[in-house]
Amino acid sequence: MKFQITTDYAIRIMCYLLEHKNESATAKHISSELGITYQYFMKVINRLKQANLVRTIQGCNGGYMLAHPNKVISLYDVIRIMEGDLIINNCLAPEGFCSRDATPTCQLHKVFESLQYDLIEKLESVKLNDITMCQ
Repeated sequence: MKFQITTDYAIRIMCYLLEHKNESATAKHISSELGITYQYFMKVINRLKQANLVRTIQGCNGGYMLAHPNKVISLYDVIRIMEGDLIINNCLAPEGFCSRDATPTCQLHKVFESLQYDLIEKLESVKLNDITMCQ
């Protein structure tokens, strides 16, 4: 399993905005500070805006800010926005595909289910406030 670079950028953007939560910053400034191309930054920031984590400030002192500066956001919140639900094996997907038709009795399914639950729980326990120096 490997997260997309887009997810890494989203986490870095959210950490940056959290560290500067009382200031707005332009796309050009943030993308330059984080070493993200402007085009890629715009792609990521638009997803974060659609998820209502980021808002745009208009005007000469405009830019981007956290939509809810005091809201506690977990690492999993950002990952889920960018990646979708975390599913480590097809048998754990809502369709529950199993090539052996053994999902209810499969020991491997039980192991994967436990791993997935533990991973999500761990990612939910890590708050962006805890890792704001992650740039």
